[in-house]
Amino acid sequence: MSEVVNRKVVLIKRPVGMPGLDCFAVVEEPLGDPQAGQVLVEVEHLSIDAFIRTTLDDGGIHATVPEGGTIVALGVGCVLASNDDSLNHGDVVFGPMGAQSHLLGPAAMFRKLDISNAPARAYLGVLGLTTGITAYVGMLTVGGVAHEDTVVVSAAAGAVGSVACEIGRILGARVIGIAGGADKVAYLENDLGIAAGIDYKNEDVAARLVELAPDGVNLFFDNVGGELLDTVLDCIAPEARVVICGAISQYQHLSEVRGPSLYLRLAERNASMRGFTVDYHSAVHDQAAAELAQWLKSGEFHIREHIVEGIEHFPEALLMLFSGGHTGKLMVTP
Repeated sequence: MSEVVNRKVVLIKRPVGMPGLDCFAVVEEPLGDPQAGQVLVEVEHLSIDAFIRTTLDDGGIHATVPEGGTIVALGVGCVLASNDDSLNHGDVVFGPMGAQSHLLGPAAMFRKLDISNAPARAYLGVLGLTTGITAYVGMLTVGGVAHEDTVVVSAAAGAVGSVACEIGRILGARVIGIAGGADKVAYLENDLGIAAGIDYKNEDVAARLVELAPDGVNLFFDNVGGELLDTVLDCIAPEARVVICGAISQYQHLSEVRGPSLYLRLAERNASMRGFTVDYHSAVHDQAAAELAQWLKSGEFHIREHIVEGIEHFPEALLMLFSGGHTGKLMVTP
C-alpha cells in the first residue's frame, strides 16, 4: 500500500495553569507497513477526557506526556493493514490511539469492536470506558444508587455526568443535575428527563438544593470538587454516599489541590465519601457494558455528541472541555 502520512498533536511545552494553544503543535510523519504483530490503524474518533489534562504535567496522576510526545487520547478506528492473525483489514478497533490521524502499533493494544448494534463512536460515549462504564461504576458499584434516592450530579451536562444522570433516572432515582448555563439546564431537564437542573453560573446552588432536596441528598456523584463539593456536603442526608469521580475544578493546580472544609458533615450524618478509578473495578466492566448496551438499544439514553472536526483542532477541543463550551460527549474526528 502507498505510504501513509500521520498528523499528530504533540506537547511542545508544559502548561502553567490552564494550557494555551502555544503548548501544542501538529507535526507530520510517514508511517511504513506493519511489522510482525503490528497493525496500521486509521483513527476515526478520539475521546476528549478530563484525565488528558493531568498527563501534561510532570508527575501526572495518570501518566506524563514527554515534551515532544504525542498527546494521550483513547479512540476508535479502522485497521488499514495487519501483520497479526488477531486483526484483519477493515476491523473496527478501540484503544489508546493518541491525538493523531493514524498509528502503527502492536495488535495487542487494540480491542476489536462489534458495531452491529451501535456505531464505533458509542464505545467512546455511552459504552466507553471513560464515559458510560465510569458512570455505571460510580453510580452502582461505588454509589449504590437506589430507587427513590435523591441524587445530585455535578458537571451533569458533560459526558460522564450525562450518563450518570440517565442511569439514575432509569433506576428510579430523583436526579438533580448541576451545570453551567440555561441551555445546559434545559438539556438536563428536557433531553435527559431528570427531575431538575441547577445553573451554578446564575443561581444560588445552596439555596436551590434546599428547595429541591428538603430531606437531603442521598447520593452525590461529583465530577468537580472544590467549593461545589462543600456546598453539596452541607446538604447531604443521613447515611448519604458521596462518590468522587473527578475534580475538574482542581486539574489546573494539582500541586495545590483544595480539599473539602465541610468533611465533618460525613461524621455528623453517618455518611461516607469514596473515590474510585474505573480500572480498579474491571470485574464489573462486562456487566456494565452489557447493561449499558441494553439501555442504549431500548432508547433509554439521550446523551448528545459534540464532534470537532480536524486533528489540528484537538487542543481547542481539550480546552473546550474545561471552559464548558460543549454539551454531552466531546470527540474529535481527525
